[in-house]
Amino acid sequence: MVLGQPLVKWVTGKFRSQKIHIYLGNAILFTSFLIAMFAEEFTMFAVAMVILTVGEMLMWPAVPTIASELAPKGRAGFYQGFVNSVSAAGRMIGPVFGGLIVDLYNIQLLFFVLLFLLLIPFFTTFFYDSGIQKLHKLDRERTYNGKEA
Repeated sequence: MVLGQPLVKWVTGKFRSQKIHIYLGNAILFTSFLIAMFAEEFTMFAVAMVILTVGEMLMWPAVPTIASELAPKGRAGFYQGFVNSVSAAGRMIGPVFGGLIVDLYNIQLLFFVLLFLLLIPFFTTFFYDSGIQKLHKLDRERTYNGKEA
């Protein structure tokens, strides 16, 4: 992870939007699982895990930042803590469910489930700031009409 920091710094300098960080990171995660799905040798699996790490380095720092931006005033810490708690719960429960899927069915099904789950952030990220944009628009209209709050 430390060796990838110059890459992360370059990407975050080039693209300032947290949404783009999530889209990019999630697309890289998706690609890494596709590679792992078809890997027949350990070398390709290892390459997929390196690619996965790059995707995580781009995506996961953006999530608490977005939680902070969306939180009501004075509640940012609570929402960041909630996001991190859900993330930790997923890291505990995920391997159990993944192992059950592999034991009861096969690893190909696990990869299909993971790829489906990785599609969800594309949609949720698209809609995440719609409420904020509406508030900014209302503020601009109030200021423009001379009715500052």
